[in-house]
Amino acid sequence: MMLALAYIRVSTEEQAEKGNSLFEQQERAVAYCKAMGWDEPILFIDDGYSAKNINRPELTKLLERVKTESCGIVITTKLDRLSRKLFDILKLNEYFNKYNFNYVSATEGFDTSTPAGRLVLQMLGMVAEFERERISENVRNNMMSIANNTKKVISRPCFGYDVIEGELVINIEESLIIKKMAAWTLEGEGARSIVKRLNLVEKVTTKEGNQWHDKVLRELLQRETLKGDFIYNKTYKKDNKVIKRPEEEWIRIEDHHEPILDAETFEMIGQLFQGRKFIGRHVSDDRYLLSGLVICGHCKSKMNGKMNKNFSKRLGKENIHYQYLCDGYLKKSICYHHFAHRDTIENIIIEELKDLATMSSGSPRLISVVKNNSVDKEEIKNNLDKLDKKIQKQIEAYNEDLITKHDLKLAADTANTEREYLKNLLQASEEKIAEQREKELRVKANHYLNAILSGDRLKMKQTIRQMIHSIEVFDGSNIEVIYRGD
Repeated sequence: MMLALAYIRVSTEEQAEKGNSLFEQQERAVAYCKAMGWDEPILFIDDGYSAKNINRPELTKLLERVKTESCGIVITTKLDRLSRKLFDILKLNEYFNKYNFNYVSATEGFDTSTPAGRLVLQMLGMVAEFERERISENVRNNMMSIANNTKKVISRPCFGYDVIEGELVINIEESLIIKKMAAWTLEGEGARSIVKRLNLVEKVTTKEGNQWHDKVLRELLQRETLKGDFIYNKTYKKDNKVIKRPEEEWIRIEDHHEPILDAETFEMIGQLFQGRKFIGRHVSDDRYLLSGLVICGHCKSKMNGKMNKNFSKRLGKENIHYQYLCDGYLKKSICYHHFAHRDTIENIIIEELKDLATMSSGSPRLISVVKNNSVDKEEIKNNLDKLDKKIQKQIEAYNEDLITKHDLKLAADTANTEREYLKNLLQASEEKIAEQREKELRVKANHYLNAILSGDRLKMKQTIRQMIHSIEVFDGSNIEVIYRGD
């Protein structure tokens, strides 16, 4: 007699398909084992699981059972009951062989104990994988057509929306929470702090009923869905990793549904999150407002916060001094000893931002130069090329009857407007661009002024990074502020 382990599986879609029911698979597996003179099979049944991967509860139990036995047979009624991917099939077969088990498919009539069985296994596995990829490609093409030609929602709604009769409709309660999230973010509150509020104070869960964490929050507040745009074909999965496609391959439908956030608020939140990438690993430490921003103007090394202590006999107490000290001198010996007093440089930066926000000329300070990034003409030219390719794709879609003439005209008008703007930007003088960016900086500084003057050092630290790219210090006294160009 031979130990037999029978694996039975149906996906939800296959429940009604002929030849794939659980009962029929059980009957066939039992009959096959009886005809071969093996033991009656021990059944492992996964009801409602796809074969796109091997992460299935009963299959996991079967694999654990194989490890505990000396030898035996694993049987399925068809190859695709085990998996539809050749890689998974071969990997499972290698696992079975390791523990002296052979794999048998009752319908295809072979087992892996013979060279012929192994050859047929690989050939059938390739066919099964090809069929799955073909079906997947057809589904994707259909989805692309729906996304291009209709307003029908073909993806799950994010937090803030429900899908009703194929359309995205605002969920009022969830939208109020999103507006709170946006307000807290613009006030300078960090993602972790907001998540804490949501989980402990507001007691709100995600769309899936889970607790919030900072990554989910950041991704939600940067989803174009919140400003009324629909984006499809933005990402794809490969080896369980989500990969973002180039932007020109996205399907973007503007004003697709009612927005929760206006475009200006959405863009400002995006800039805030991008800016916080520069905060670094000391985000939660408010001892040094400018950590990660201060740079030695001589050797271009970071100037890191350092605390010095000494005991004053006259005062009878310990004195503590906070400084930004050149890392090139301290750790690399490539510079000389110089530093900037923490309170002095921080007060200078706060006054600079205050004056910038209030358009005050102010009195001469240690700020020697304020730089603005020059226009990246190469990037503008690349964007013009992308526009030409984008409109060419729209023309091809129109020729293939995927979009209407009206849609083509709208796309062309939008592209022409953007092209005109980019051309004007390319031709504009450096002086005018610098003047425009200074105005933008003043508006930005005015928006963040309350946070900068709040006295909450962590909020001040996070906000300063929305304005300033770096601060170069020369000889411990002369300071050059380089503002962010976005």
